[in-house]
Amino acid sequence: MGLFASTRRVNGCIAGFLSIFGILLFGSTCFAEYSSLFSTSDTCSFCHSSGSSALIDSGGNELSISGDWGSTMMGNAFRDPLFRAKLESEVKRNPKLARAIEDKCTTCHAPMARTQAVWDGAQHYSLSEAEGSELAWDSVSCTVCHQIQDTNLGQKESFSGSYSIRDDRKIFGPYKNVFANPMLNHVNYLPLHGQQVDKPQLCATCHTLFTPYVDKDGNIAGEFPEQTPYLEWLNSDYSSPDNYQSCQECHMPRIDEPIKITNRPPWYNEKQSPFWMHHFTGGNTFVLEMLMANRQNLGVVATENQFKKTIERSEERLTNDSAEISIDHTELDNNRLKVVVKVINKTGHKFPTGFPSRRVWIRLHVQDDQEQVLFDSGNWTPQGNIVGLDENYERHYDTINSPEQVQIYQAVMGDVEGVLTHTLLEAAMYLKDNRLVPKGFVKSGSMTEHTLMTGKVVDDTNFNMEDGQEGSGADYITYDIPINSGRHPLTLQAQLMYQTSTPRFIENLLVDDTPAVSRLQKMYAQSGNDPIVVDSLSLALAE
Repeated sequence: MGLFASTRRVNGCIAGFLSIFGILLFGSTCFAEYSSLFSTSDTCSFCHSSGSSALIDSGGNELSISGDWGSTMMGNAFRDPLFRAKLESEVKRNPKLARAIEDKCTTCHAPMARTQAVWDGAQHYSLSEAEGSELAWDSVSCTVCHQIQDTNLGQKESFSGSYSIRDDRKIFGPYKNVFANPMLNHVNYLPLHGQQVDKPQLCATCHTLFTPYVDKDGNIAGEFPEQTPYLEWLNSDYSSPDNYQSCQECHMPRIDEPIKITNRPPWYNEKQSPFWMHHFTGGNTFVLEMLMANRQNLGVVATENQFKKTIERSEERLTNDSAEISIDHTELDNNRLKVVVKVINKTGHKFPTGFPSRRVWIRLHVQDDQEQVLFDSGNWTPQGNIVGLDENYERHYDTINSPEQVQIYQAVMGDVEGVLTHTLLEAAMYLKDNRLVPKGFVKSGSMTEHTLMTGKVVDDTNFNMEDGQEGSGADYITYDIPINSGRHPLTLQAQLMYQTSTPRFIENLLVDDTPAVSRLQKMYAQSGNDPIVVDSLSLALAE
């Protein structure tokens, strides 16, 4: 069974723990919770936060594991106000499936609490149970990821939160020949080398997610690929031996210099190399800013400064490592301007990534030397709405000749009858999925039954094609613009924009009257929904 038979909350990170020698260990001012399987992050931060000599690089920069992780989306997966509102909305719209919905969502958003409950015999785990558990509030924490067994990883059996955790209190890391006594004495975990912690297949356990969908009678009718970045990565150059790059290499930046990774015992000075910083950066600054602005109301532990650092890193990832826009060709002829815009995906999966509320679009703006606007496709309002957007959704374009046409890269969900829906439990198919695919992606590649493009994009010979060959990871769009009244020289500006959640997705969610939805509504009104400029360029065009 292990040393700790029941879940309990204790004052002090390790107060109440007796070492195997019967000596009471040092305490602290934080709270921690222990169960037969898990410990909250407080226990880990006691040793694995930056100290006078530990977790500091040669430049004096702090590398605190808990300090970096605590202000990420993973560190706040259960607090995430958008997730909580969406969960309550789905339950309200599908009340007879409430138990299944809450159990499925807590599997990856409150993994310690839900896994412990199932281990103790529960058939389902509820939101109300999670609300009262420190294990749940600790979100995707250290002793979840580092206890996942190397069992069926990368296989369908491990997807959708089907990670395997045992009760032998073995905890895995990237290093061999680890001095085990401190961790055994502090928290009764045996640290071992586990090659799985550096595998993308480990991340795939939660980030390859198939969710059930219902028919018009509210009965479960099948499964829907809600997010599949790992499957997209498999069908990319990044999974090949010559260009291999795992999730961890991008989202946990690596330092090759030797780092002292623990500040206790004080006399222990061994260093490890390489070291992976626990930044876990993505593109979701939208929710990170909500979490930072509402720290007290949401029970957030991380500091404002820590959130600022994570937001800055996330913005840098979006602007430096996600995608780029360029002008491939321009031509002025008979008072018409033709511009070929190229957009290329720089990630190892589709972009935008993950949950289908996200979108990326092109804003192309042309004005003359008198600043008269001649063309503007993809402009947006202060509320984050794209100007001229179609009532349902914008189709994919190969050629654009009107400012009301906007190239938007997104995944759009449809129900069993092919009608647009924002309700996840109604999502039976993608009506449109023209998200930028990673370099190397081919239609005959691995697991493409879940990852292929959908909609008008399938007829676009310029999408993911270069010289007649698949796998460019790029899209070429031709803009055909009348400039009859324009005075030269012209100025062209192209921007690639990113938004975590479309205003229509949020508006659809806010119609439900639940506590979490009401809380989100207030936060959303205060925060806004400004898009982020992923990349941009300006070009002067002479006559």
